[in-house]
Amino acid sequence: MQLFVGSVICVLLSLSFPGIVSKLENNITQCGDFFFQGKAPVFPDILNDSITQNDSYEIICQTYKNKSRFATLYNTTNKIPVFSAYKYTGTYQTTNRLGQMGQLWMTESQLEPSGAEMSEPFVKQARNQDYWIKKNVYTCTPGALFPISHAADNETAESTLTLTNSVPLKDDFREGLWSLVENTTKEDMDINCRDNNNNIVAYVLTGAIAGNNKMNNRVNIPTLVWTAFCCFNKETLYSRGFWAENKPEKKTEIKLKSLKVVQEYLKKKFGKPVELFSNNCSVNASQLKPILNESQCHNKCHPLLQYVTEFIHYILNDIILQGISNMLVSTE
Repeated sequence: MQLFVGSVICVLLSLSFPGIVSKLENNITQCGDFFFQGKAPVFPDILNDSITQNDSYEIICQTYKNKSRFATLYNTTNKIPVFSAYKYTGTYQTTNRLGQMGQLWMTESQLEPSGAEMSEPFVKQARNQDYWIKKNVYTCTPGALFPISHAADNETAESTLTLTNSVPLKDDFREGLWSLVENTTKEDMDINCRDNNNNIVAYVLTGAIAGNNKMNNRVNIPTLVWTAFCCFNKETLYSRGFWAENKPEKKTEIKLKSLKVVQEYLKKKFGKPVELFSNNCSVNASQLKPILNESQCHNKCHPLLQYVTEFIHYILNDIILQGISNMLVSTE
């Protein structure tokens, strides 16, 4: 009876906030344009060729108000995401107080077991009760991997408030150091992630590494969180990232790390190499094609091509000038 009552309370809590109507897919790139060059990251034994490697992981296309907003790889055993992937295109100024303490977050109905027999809900995912019905001794609150502060509009901001996009973060860490990381990353992308039309575009992955403790004996508390982005910067590529342990730390500024350093660190944690972005977000001609339309391209599709073109012009001009000079000498 206690189990039944508790389950009813959980259901009522989840119904008191509109649920995010998402889709579960077999291939994470089917969720939308959230991955650089359309290629998903590679996590050995977890995600390869855009497909999960065992039954503990679910691909969630986070859909809100009939639009796919971002993609999440979710660990149903730990009840936290491995990462969320989204496309950063700048932010809007919001007056909403979204994500405040005690607010009920959305849950994913399609993760629940289906069938005629009654079963305990939230077997595969976190629930609001894990955070707020009984004060958890770890003093954690949901930390959205795709943060509200990186949303391009109000509806996308609302869509981030789902527990399948969140991990338990220490209160002081969430409001302190990790908030600083999110703001610093945003400022860096605003400056350095510009396409040829000066629009802000960046592909972002933010994830967590599971720890040894569980909140409410259900939801894994990650030991650290990480983030990385890859983008075009006019005629080159640019990437940065950061990671931090899930604990309070007083800092007023940080310096973002190179993608190479972030991936080397994740390699130590996962025990195998990871590839967050296609070709490690490095420069080659095929990757630079999407910067410009063919009509805009001319000699600007690749810096080397531009250099060669300018060199040829220089040689031709020199030959012409030398010819004119010779003609003048012959006339004299």
